[in-house]
Amino acid sequence: MIKNIIFDIGNVLAEFDWEGNLRSFHLPEEEYEAIADAVYRSSDWNEMDRGVMTTEEVIRRFCAKIPQYEADIRKAIGLYSNTIRQYPYTKTLIKTLKEKGYQVYYLSNYGEYALQETKKELDFTELMDGGLFSYEVKMVKPNRWLFAELMERYHLKAEECIFFDDNPKNAQAACEIGMTGITFCGYEDALHKLETCGVL
Repeated sequence: MIKNIIFDIGNVLAEFDWEGNLRSFHLPEEEYEAIADAVYRSSDWNEMDRGVMTTEEVIRRFCAKIPQYEADIRKAIGLYSNTIRQYPYTKTLIKTLKEKGYQVYYLSNYGEYALQETKKELDFTELMDGGLFSYEVKMVKPNRWLFAELMERYHLKAEECIFFDDNPKNAQAACEIGMTGITFCGYEDALHKLETCGVL
């Protein structure tokens, strides 16, 4: 029996639009692609979320790859608040699930700096029953220990949980520990899948 609905945040409950932020600088295409690859598309981005290194240390790692674009890299990270926008449906979805008696949680790869910069857009977390940001435990999805930590913290049973994530690897990791892991493909699709699971 499903009792708990767990959501990733980025591109599930809030849009993570790093592309729009970077495009707003009107950079030459060559520079845009170089920064995209060195920062947002790189494995080093996980270090922002993992929280083991300081933000400055991670930025230096980004800049070391393409030092000629350091100023714009620092500008992009400095304007992190422009990358996150809460979706219009988010609060309604959370309230609907809670009114139906479900516990609602978040489990997100999210860094401390990012959280400080985007708190306003994440105010929906106040409506939820709890959650876990990756930087708090120094690990990122799809590491199964992150799921285990959430379950231990809130005394959840995997078989009683549905987990939504836009990354199929993370949804699969949830399945491997016994949750119903679902790849998030948009709001309407999520509603349909919740109906299929007998939640809505």
